[in-house]
Amino acid sequence: HTTALSMDLERAVASLPPRARAVLVLYDVEGWKHEEIAAELGMAVGSSKAQLHRARNLLRDRLEAHA
Repeated sequence: HTTALSMDLERAVASLPPRARAVLVLYDVEGWKHEEIAAELGMAVGSSKAQLHRARNLLRDRLEAHA
């Protein structure tokens, strides 16, 4: 069962818009700070936070749609 969830999660993450996906992975998986992500991706800190919020909402929607 865990495998199905992790596959769904991987697919959902892969389907995110590239910038939202990058921020989500760097912040939630790699543990970067928004300041580091903003510098790395050439965006404002506020944009990094907004992209993370967007990515999490999209993920939630996509995972709930599959549940």
